[in-house]
Amino acid sequence: MASKKAPSKTPVDKHERKDVTISLPGRPGSNKMPAHQALNFAAQLAKDGKSPVVIILSRQLLEQIPQLTRAWYLLFNALTEAGDYAGLLAATNQYLSSKPRDIAALLSQATAQRLLGQHDNALHSIEKVLRLAPANINAVNQQGVTLKEIGKMPEALESFNRCIRLSPLDGYAYWNRSDLLKDIDADELAKMESILSKPSLSAHNRARIHFALARGYEFYGDTQKQFSHIEQGAKLKRTLLQYDHAEEMQQIREIPKHFSAEVLQQAPLPRDAETSNPIFICGLPRSGTTLVEQIISSHSMVTAGDELVALTRASYAVLQQKRIDKPFPLWANDLNPADWKAIGDKYQLLTSELHTTKYFTDKYLQNYKALGLIHLARPEAKIIFCRRNPMDNLWGCYRQYFADGLRFTYDQEELADTYHGAAELYRYWQTVIPNKVFFLEYETLINDYESTVKALLAFLDLPWEESCLHFYNNPRAVRTTSATQVRSPINNSRIDQWKKFEQQLQPMYQRLIELGEIE
Repeated sequence: MASKKAPSKTPVDKHERKDVTISLPGRPGSNKMPAHQALNFAAQLAKDGKSPVVIILSRQLLEQIPQLTRAWYLLFNALTEAGDYAGLLAATNQYLSSKPRDIAALLSQATAQRLLGQHDNALHSIEKVLRLAPANINAVNQQGVTLKEIGKMPEALESFNRCIRLSPLDGYAYWNRSDLLKDIDADELAKMESILSKPSLSAHNRARIHFALARGYEFYGDTQKQFSHIEQGAKLKRTLLQYDHAEEMQQIREIPKHFSAEVLQQAPLPRDAETSNPIFICGLPRSGTTLVEQIISSHSMVTAGDELVALTRASYAVLQQKRIDKPFPLWANDLNPADWKAIGDKYQLLTSELHTTKYFTDKYLQNYKALGLIHLARPEAKIIFCRRNPMDNLWGCYRQYFADGLRFTYDQEELADTYHGAAELYRYWQTVIPNKVFFLEYETLINDYESTVKALLAFLDLPWEESCLHFYNNPRAVRTTSATQVRSPINNSRIDQWKKFEQQLQPMYQRLIELGEIE
């Protein structure tokens, strides 16, 4: 009788057995250890959301042992999380020069290209993957997303449908195609319902399919099933997130204290004449920010930047240099005019690829918290703060499956709290920097469109251009969940949509009354 061999352990890559020396930012000294131990440490840091540290560690490891494949992958993921897409593209290009058939690296390269607005290059990278692995689900799905962003909706729909044929449990594909469908038959809805009962369906995919089903039932006018699936998807998604709502609310309450009128009155240092200046567009999701960016970027003197994290990265770089380890906004009083200028200069450097016209847009939504920082770091910047009727705004958020960054959108009362926090800041900024910000109400834009656009362009010191009224003809790529909506003319169809669900949205409504946002 043949003896049974004990299962062998997964062998450690020979390069990972070598010793490396690492040092951590903010900690004196260095440590020597086997590369695989350093990689495991970096992987844990990545799991904990410490992307900046992972980038530093990965690069230290690759300087010593360039063959560490796992370090390259950690670097790619960390650069993506940090929003350093130019760095991601440079890293993937470097790696692929010696390993041109690496599928994971090609997909990371495509991500970088897409997020840098190089959609044709992204599609080319995806095609390389599909030649190597024709049934690669990630590649097919990313192909659909890329096509959707550049307005090739039929082609995008076909990619998502192919993805579903290849992988019937892929929740991303169901969600990504849901706003491309003009109709959906009962058999397809029944098929999606049946998938929810499969034990092998992951929780994340289950949540995505709930949201996709909600859009399907919307076609049939079945508001009861529509809301039921939204509610189930939202509750499930909320359990999958690490989110401290009380901490988020405390951060918002701290902002006026640390960006006080006195701090905001600091005289800026002289600056070099800039080739291009930013227009910051901010507000809660579904408040009209993408529409505003589409209107403004239809102007010949404006380049669309979409959602940039350059301000966060610039601030982190200066804080790290000064060895300040405090969360935002607690560090505001630790900086002087030279530091604010350093943040502004770093921001300008990080956005240099957008400096092709007099202005460029930065539509990072969370910047509504950072108007004081913008005022001090980029005094010449223009700022637009978008706001919308609370129930329409929050219903628009609640019915949407977002990326993990918008963690407050899956609970009705947490949404109401966040709206109140943003509204309090809206009112605060109106008091302390009233002339620096265009405070835009969504309903005013919709109901008095041409006059509002003219006022907006005047605030931005832009000459009138008729093209801004016809924003839906703007051929630019749109990355956000509003990609399909901003390709249609202005309309009021989304005003008072929440009223169809007035009874189901009572937790949100009552909380807004308690907070004084609804009378």
